Amino acid sequence: MKRWLTFRLDELKAVMLGIALAFAFAPFELFPLAIIAPAGLLALILPASPKRAFWLGFCFGVGLFGAGVYWIYISVHNYGEVPYLLATLITAGLVGILALFPSTTCYFTTRYFPVNNLAKCIYAFPAIWLTIDWIRSWIGCGFAWLFLGYSQTNSPLRGYAPILSIYGVSLAVLISSGLAVHAYQQFKQNQFQRMYLNLVAFVSIWILGALLSLIPWTSISGKPLTVSLIQGNIPQSMKWSPEHVNLSFERYETLTNALWGKSDLIVWPEAAIPVSLQNAAEFIQHLDDKAIAHHAQLILGIPIQSPTGDTFYNAIVTLGKSKRTYVKRRLVPYGEYVPFQRFSSHILNFMNVPMANMEPGKSIQPPLLVGDVKINASICFEITFPELINTRDRNIGMLLTVTNDAWFGQSTAQAQHLQMAQMRAIELGRPVLFASNDGITAIINAQGQIIEAAPAHVPYVLTSKVQPMVGLTPWMTNGMDPLLVIIVCLLIAAKRSTYRSNISAEAALLSKN
Repeated sequence: MKRWLTFRLDELKAVMLGIALAFAFAPFELFPLAIIAPAGLLALILPASPKRAFWLGFCFGVGLFGAGVYWIYISVHNYGEVPYLLATLITAGLVGILALFPSTTCYFTTRYFPVNNLAKCIYAFPAIWLTIDWIRSWIGCGFAWLFLGYSQTNSPLRGYAPILSIYGVSLAVLISSGLAVHAYQQFKQNQFQRMYLNLVAFVSIWILGALLSLIPWTSISGKPLTVSLIQGNIPQSMKWSPEHVNLSFERYETLTNALWGKSDLIVWPEAAIPVSLQNAAEFIQHLDDKAIAHHAQLILGIPIQSPTGDTFYNAIVTLGKSKRTYVKRRLVPYGEYVPFQRFSSHILNFMNVPMANMEPGKSIQPPLLVGDVKINASICFEITFPELINTRDRNIGMLLTVTNDAWFGQSTAQAQHLQMAQMRAIELGRPVLFASNDGITAIINAQGQIIEAAPAHVPYVLTSKVQPMVGLTPWMTNGMDPLLVIIVCLLIAAKRSTYRSNISAEAALLSKN
């Protein structure tokens, strides 16, 4: 009975640790929890069998993703109009699938590194976690939400991002967690000297991160641009309704009229015009004429009908002197396209998603231009993928993402999305323009700090001076290669340590006999 209660208590601890980790991210930003929660999980699985560790990791994942991506229900039920029971099942199914990633981490850690030593804590556990996160960003369309490093946008560990991206920050978080657990183990065994060494290593990681964050990896280029981001706040229930199409046209044009001649760049969010470019040709030409007349550049989100006429592209177009188009490359499954359409098209009978027949754009597309300033563009959740946004073009001046986060309702997802954009700014050393339909519209500087933000869920014009930057951060130059080498080296070191521990144990056993 006592053992059964202990087992159930461990599962409850794992769930609560996962929930606590969700509070490390925006809007709460209690970043120390990103150290404490993985450390608690590691402590739980150290004495566990691989099978038991898998289950504890799953419980942890249920807590984390249940508290962290609950807003999927809002998107599916409130705006997709899926019945609440089915929406609950869809959300629970997604949470369960995502929970398999931390559970796999825990299983591999205990299965292939059974010796509870320092190497398991600071080599194996972090390397496996990081590898599983990287895989999660690629499986299917990828889901790069709630990576540990995102919680550190305002902590000293952010200094690792320009060198090794979000994954390097996550690695620093996980090694910190491992050092904390191992230090506690040494304390219980009265090995105080080793405990102090662990604590010194812990502090050193944080000091080094703080010092790295002081390095100006990029430099100022040219004069600041006066930028205006338009937040139309068109209700999602009305946005795609044929009866209310004119609302979008009128509101965005009205909010823009006062900006002509004052702003160098005006940005409307994703699908600000809820009809295709072809069907809005007259209105687009009208806007283009105004932009040219006032020596301004207008960037707006609008669907573009494909040449075949039966699908669309989720796109950004630029109006004014420079005319370029960016087409979204990573599409949202069931939101913008239906995977395995032959077998799952019936899902559309339950969902009222107006852009579920989208096609992706080319993997390599030219940057947008505002005068001489190059802009690396993305749409919606594309900004969450570090490798997708990364570029080796040292002359990119700023980043832009347009989004329609109204799908998330008034949940934590909007703040989480913005926090990921902050990490892209830190990685590339560029300002980010984050234009949303109903919030959170914001301007982020090259250090990842939010310098201006519009109040959410109201029509608003956010205007500020934005300084373009140029140069290359180490992450831009090297990409994932150094990090993959580090992961392999950590796993090799952990395996060698396990092998040596097994040899020592066998030798000790033989000497006794």
